[in-house]
Amino acid sequence: MNYHVKKSRKTRYTYRFVGLAIVFVCVTQIVAFLMGYGHTHKIGTFFAFAFTMYGIYLFMNSFRSGAYDIDYEFKENEFIVHTKYGKKTYSYDQITDLNQIIPENELFYSIIQITVETKQFILPFSYKKEVADKIYAFLNERITTSTLIKDGKSDES
Repeated sequence: MNYHVKKSRKTRYTYRFVGLAIVFVCVTQIVAFLMGYGHTHKIGTFFAFAFTMYGIYLFMNSFRSGAYDIDYEFKENEFIVHTKYGKKTYSYDQITDLNQIIPENELFYSIIQITVETKQFILPFSYKKEVADKIYAFLNERITTSTLIKDGKSDES
């Protein structure tokens, strides 16, 4: 069972543009302060430095693997997450939390949230409630089975 989460290219470019614009404006404020202009505006320069860090954060965050398209491949004993920077394989017993979020009007969308150790994967389903239910049932069954097998092995020991 496969599922593809499409991410918008425009969003990545917007984060990059806004981040660079913030950095440019704030660095000019900092440079003007260091050159001797506006020594009475120390607090403004401090805020400019903080906003520069935020602009750098926005720019760098646009390159994270979650900002690009993600393919999820659910197999019998494991699931594979394909990102731009490679693939990562997880077994079902590594999943620490599984949630399905269904809003009041469940016709429009639903969300599956998978937590693996410290990573969190969000699978949005717009107008695909049946697909979300199918994947959630599949994952819930695999997690329950792997938990029962793990508990059975620990009881034998």
